[in-house]
Amino acid sequence: MSEKRMISYETEFFNLLRRDSTAREQVVLVEGSRNLFTRDRPRLVEFAKELARLLPQAMFRTGNAPGADEAFAEGVRTVDPSRLQYVLPYETHGKKKIDPHSQVYPLDAIPDSELKEACQQAMEATPEIAGLIRLYMKLRVKNRSTVKALYLIRDALKVLGSRALSLAPATAGIFYVDPRKPDSGGTGHTIRLCRLSNVPVWNQTRWMK
Repeated sequence: MSEKRMISYETEFFNLLRRDSTAREQVVLVEGSRNLFTRDRPRLVEFAKELARLLPQAMFRTGNAPGADEAFAEGVRTVDPSRLQYVLPYETHGKKKIDPHSQVYPLDAIPDSELKEACQQAMEATPEIAGLIRLYMKLRVKNRSTVKALYLIRDALKVLGSRALSLAPATAGIFYVDPRKPDSGGTGHTIRLCRLSNVPVWNQTRWMK
């Protein structure tokens, strides 16, 4: 796929990142639904590969979930694994799947002040999960009742970044959503978090031409 053809798909996406390239670090979220159609997987891999080639200064951030996250990560990894940032709900989450040259940021490494900020953003993005997040903040343990909260707070960290960890905020988001329920689950939650932070997002209805 030529650069000219790629840019014709989403001119504003490339203009956004190139415009900001001297002002701040470029961070592109590449993630999405676990319900990835088999026929679409090669397209996610190839698209991420092209993004990594066309945006050599950008970092690519993922949550390391099965499905779309893994496919996008595979594409970036074939170009440069050191430009992959994995933001994890806890330190051991899927570590065996992560290239040793990639960057890893577990939720439990951020200070309490940033954890509370991430919790507040997560609850604002998806109010119905507020009780679950408050339960985790009260107990501060990972168990069957609280583990889902870790994933939802982690999603906020992916978007907000972390001053303590020198993790820059997201610049843009590339998503693969479940077409049957595009606003559901962790993917819909992360897209709402992006919108709260004025981070532009593109799903496959726009980039998968």
